[in-house]
Amino acid sequence: MTVGVLLLALMQSSDSVRVCVRDGRSGEPLVGATVRVANEPMRVARSACLALPRAPGAPITITRVGYLPQVVALPSNANVFVSLTPMSQRRGTYSLGFTTLATQNVVAARSAASAGQVQVAISAEEARERNASGMAGVIALLPFTTLRSARGETGLSLRGARREQVVITLDGLPLNDPATGLADVSDVPLVAVQSATVQPGADPLGAGNGATGGVLALTSASHRLTSVRSGAFGQWVGEAAWAGTTRAVRWNTAASYRVAENRFAFVNDAGAQPVIETRINNDERRAVVTVGLVARRTQWNVMASTGERGMVGAANVRAFDSDRSRNTRVLLRGQTALGTTMLTTGARLFRLHYVDPTRPALDSRASAWAGDVEWRGAAWRGAWRTGVGADGLTGTGNVVQRRSRGFAAWNWQRESSGAQRFTADVGVRTDVVERSGVLPTASAGSTLRLLGDGRRASFSLLARAAQAVRVPTLYDLYFSSPQRLAVRALAPERVTLDASAGVQGHWQLSSARVSGDLQLVSRDTRDAIVWFPGNFGWSPANVGRERLRGSEARAEVVWPTLTLSAWQSWYRTTLRTGGLAIPTPYVPTHSIGSQGAWRIGPHTLGANVRYQSRRPFTAGPRNALFELPAVTLLDLSVARRQRFTHLELLLTAGLDNATDTRWQSVRGFPMPGRGWSASLTLQPRS
Repeated sequence: MTVGVLLLALMQSSDSVRVCVRDGRSGEPLVGATVRVANEPMRVARSACLALPRAPGAPITITRVGYLPQVVALPSNANVFVSLTPMSQRRGTYSLGFTTLATQNVVAARSAASAGQVQVAISAEEARERNASGMAGVIALLPFTTLRSARGETGLSLRGARREQVVITLDGLPLNDPATGLADVSDVPLVAVQSATVQPGADPLGAGNGATGGVLALTSASHRLTSVRSGAFGQWVGEAAWAGTTRAVRWNTAASYRVAENRFAFVNDAGAQPVIETRINNDERRAVVTVGLVARRTQWNVMASTGERGMVGAANVRAFDSDRSRNTRVLLRGQTALGTTMLTTGARLFRLHYVDPTRPALDSRASAWAGDVEWRGAAWRGAWRTGVGADGLTGTGNVVQRRSRGFAAWNWQRESSGAQRFTADVGVRTDVVERSGVLPTASAGSTLRLLGDGRRASFSLLARAAQAVRVPTLYDLYFSSPQRLAVRALAPERVTLDASAGVQGHWQLSSARVSGDLQLVSRDTRDAIVWFPGNFGWSPANVGRERLRGSEARAEVVWPTLTLSAWQSWYRTTLRTGGLAIPTPYVPTHSIGSQGAWRIGPHTLGANVRYQSRRPFTAGPRNALFELPAVTLLDLSVARRQRFTHLELLLTAGLDNATDTRWQSVRGFPMPGRGWSASLTLQPRS
């Protein structure tokens, strides 16, 4: 898997120079920039790269909403990579300038992390080549991630965190439902995504309230693409994306429709004798539309989805096998440049209709919404952010709740002058949430490069410490289960300290690139909100203390035709409540992943292996009788890319869970065994 690496094979004509624009912080490509050569008319880039007439020494001006403008001199014969600084950062915070590269060169993308932090990214193009069937497939290709799925929702765990402790964003817009705190990544069509970046650890400044375990950041794509997919268990997916320019406004839209029966055999071992049964009423259908607009001083993104699925219960609880759920989501985010500041607005709407044909008393409807306004800029030798918002829910049973909130944050980040061997940042944030009070948090990090020039080679020391809070959602308070016996008052959970320290390095050799990192991690949480399986209260509760200690490591080697990577995490978690010390449910002690991609001409062969050790599934002392068994999963893929004059065709096929392992991500909710899928992707060539 090519993680954090761009393989550039840009064949340019003798009379043009290719200019590529990227985020000066993350290194990710930027779509929709405007470029002007000398006094020529302004051009809007249809993608992150734009071919310009060769004019050595001529000044080129690059502007993009949300970023400081950049002026550089056009070189004579090279690919030009221009890094734009986010407008909310002061000049000097990140390196301004450009990098010129010969064609056919392999270049490392700059880390997207803050000082002392590790982030790893993968492009959606590479995920498609590896036969990823959707965002769940993309997550399976990222390190340090664990999928958690129950009742059809696909969630994400980072650093042993629960699903609602991970914030998932699309172009900065949180996808987490305001009522539940969860984000179902299967809502996002793969064709609408350009890249996915995973960041384990608390992030109080970047993602704010709720990011106590980590962040998965998605960026939207701007291309023309059509994809169809078929697979096991009745899966059919059709997706399309289209982009263009109208009067200096770059627009992109994407649509996706998918259906799946999800009828698969599983072993029900809850009775006296194991019985092979078939999952029924497990089907789903979902439609999603996204629209994005980028102009010189404003950008807007909209995502709307609607879906229906069968809400089957656990394998040994068949009473809910006929239940159905229909949901609708609408998300809107816009940002507009106001002088040297940026105004961001966002709105989220979520509607749910739950039907239980056998017990109409459990039928329910709920509507949740959230709105936010944020203003950010640079002052006092740092960057400031402030905002206000509100959220609410109306549901069956006369459940009505409204709450308002606000926050203010400031952070300072600097790189040392000259060789820029030392980078540090410090930030503070204060949230004020109605009925939860004042919730201050802080973070600090540093990176010290000991060896190398930072481009062809580097070896650095990393250190970071952060805090975070998560306010209980309306799901925590009211709707965690229709069978709950009591509604408990919950306090916000607070990560008092999330700390990490380690090393990171990369080396560009003559024929390969080597990169890796190793970290020791620690997290202490007060009043952790935990739902204890088997407590018969059917209600979350605040736990006095939750502690995590562990390590994370990753290594990758990239050759021109072969990529190999591996990662591991080791976590020891403990909940302390009522004088007892018990392991946190569903957190594996060991997780290991290894994968490779071998390119043979137009073909790519891929393999992905993931291992999880035993996982406790109930509240109690560690005991093998109350643990899910260890599991090893193997995915295989093959792809063929065919280029024609005006069209590029990508054919992929693969086996998921090739060894037909019958496993459970959550106790009682079986996952399918071996499955297959095949897809055809068509993309016009410019």
